Amino acid sequence: MSPTPNDMYNKLQNNLYASPITNILLPHYKNSQQFTQVDRACIQDEWQENQSLNGTNAFSDDTYRIVFSDIQQTFNWIQVPQDFGNPEILMIVSSNSDNFARRNLIRKTWMNAEKNKIVGEKQRMKVMFLVGVDAKNEAKNTVILREAEVFGDMIVVDLEDTYVNLTWKSISLLLYGHTKTPPSVKLIGKIDEDVIFYPDQLSNLIKDGTINMTSSSIYGEKWEAGVPVHHKDERSKWYIPKTSYKCRVFPSYLSGPFYLVTRKAAERITVSTKHRKFISVEDVFISGLLAGDVGVEKKSLPYLYMVDEATTDREKFEILAWHTLKNDKQFVESWENMRLTRCAGCQRTTRYFRGSRSQVAEEINQ
Repeated sequence: MSPTPNDMYNKLQNNLYASPITNILLPHYKNSQQFTQVDRACIQDEWQENQSLNGTNAFSDDTYRIVFSDIQQTFNWIQVPQDFGNPEILMIVSSNSDNFARRNLIRKTWMNAEKNKIVGEKQRMKVMFLVGVDAKNEAKNTVILREAEVFGDMIVVDLEDTYVNLTWKSISLLLYGHTKTPPSVKLIGKIDEDVIFYPDQLSNLIKDGTINMTSSSIYGEKWEAGVPVHHKDERSKWYIPKTSYKCRVFPSYLSGPFYLVTRKAAERITVSTKHRKFISVEDVFISGLLAGDVGVEKKSLPYLYMVDEATTDREKFEILAWHTLKNDKQFVESWENMRLTRCAGCQRTTRYFRGSRSQVAEEINQ
């Protein structure tokens, strides 16, 4: 059984070597503020009708527009994969344009068709990277487009990769997921490139009904309503000005590094953007406010560890995804080792095993 948020909270609280980010996140596991009817009314009051605005949509094969009540932008699909197939699940990795090395490691680990049945043998899952490029940096863009051409697994958009732009990028991800894919795609996953992930664990979660791909739902690590808003410290990356969102707390939402959205939910969420002012804190905005506005169910998944200190390589709990601060070498070693010890859905045949230290090191250096 996966540890509950309270279990993880207690573990983190007792960790003498907790990092600064852990100390920031600890209050979120146990919300110190109650979520009241006043808070609910405030969130509803922030919603705007905006009948004069067209919603977020894809204009053409090459262009799309994202619309918030206070700001709208048009973007271009610079390059998209051509060989798609008919998968049920589309996982899109939100990847920084500079991180070629990490993309390559993901291609060799949880994206590898030989090591993940759901990707290879069963072909139920397709994996892509979403990368933004800065129009001012032609040299880097040339390298990115060449990588996209060689591997055929990258969605490239003209959106500069910055933290402030994550909301734009994640809406782009959902829009791509339901407008530029075959009808076979029923589940769209958003995952950060620093998340260790075991795709084959999804098969049983779908089979036992934990994940219902025909519903209007979003799945991940759920944080209950009442997390306080950062209104005061403008230096914080979680800062939100009161002019954008005046309420003191957030509704329930899912952790940003990893969540799964059904196609129906993605359609509803992207249509709803025009009713809210832009907020740069992507997970709260998309999985909390927008999902709540259109009645998308927010559901918890087991085996998720969205804080680095929430688990270790040596534990025996089942694992689906772990948001971790590991470097490239540690990322590969951990993925290979935990595939054998903590992933019930993963293959056990030696044909696919590359778990020894020497073999892992060899793969990293390729």
